[in-house]
Amino acid sequence: MPFRHDRRDVRRDDRRDARFEEQDGRELHGPDDSRERDLDQQRSPRRSRGLSGCVPWLMAGLAVLGGGFYWGYQFRAAQKLSAGELKERERQEHRTMGWQTSADGVLTRWCTDDCNPPKLFGGGMARIFEVYCKDRPCGNIRATFRVLDRDGKEIGTTTASKDGLQGERLRLVVVSPEAQAERFEIKEFTAQAMVY
Repeated sequence: MPFRHDRRDVRRDDRRDARFEEQDGRELHGPDDSRERDLDQQRSPRRSRGLSGCVPWLMAGLAVLGGGFYWGYQFRAAQKLSAGELKERERQEHRTMGWQTSADGVLTRWCTDDCNPPKLFGGGMARIFEVYCKDRPCGNIRATFRVLDRDGKEIGTTTASKDGLQGERLRLVVVSPEAQAERFEIKEFTAQAMVY
C-alpha cells in the first residue's frame, strides 16, 4: 500500500512554504493564498485576545481588593468608640480586676497575685496594698488601716505612705506586729499631688 499524505500535512507544508516566500519578498500565488490570509486573520484576534483575556480578570481582582479595603474600613470605623464609652469600658475592666476608685480619683486594691508580702517571725501580719495613679499624679499617698482580729474587733491602726507619679503603680506594704492580727481594713486614704 503506497504511503498517503494526510491533507492537513500538505496544507501545513504549503503554509510553511508561503511564509518562507513571504519573508524572501516574493509574491504569494496559488489557491492556498486566500486560505492562508483567512487563517492569519483568525489568528490575530486570538493573539490579541490573550492580553485582552487578562483584562477582565485583572479588573475583577482589583474590584475584589477594593471591596476588601472598603469593608475593612467600615468595620474598623464601626468598632471605634467615643471617649465616654471607652472610659466606661476601662472602668468595667478595672472593676473586674478588683480595683476600686477612691475619693481622690485614684485606683486602689489589695494585691491578689504575685504579691510576695514579707514574712513576719514571732507573730504579726503583712499585706500588700496596690495604688494605681492612672489618670493623674498621686503625689503624697497616705493610707491608714485598721488592724482587726479574728472576731472583727479593731486592735490597732497602721499607716503606710509613698509618693507616686502619673501612670505609676505602687505597692504599699502594710505591716502590723500584733500577734492577734487577722486582716486589715482601710480607714483613710489620701493622695495629694503638689501643683506648682
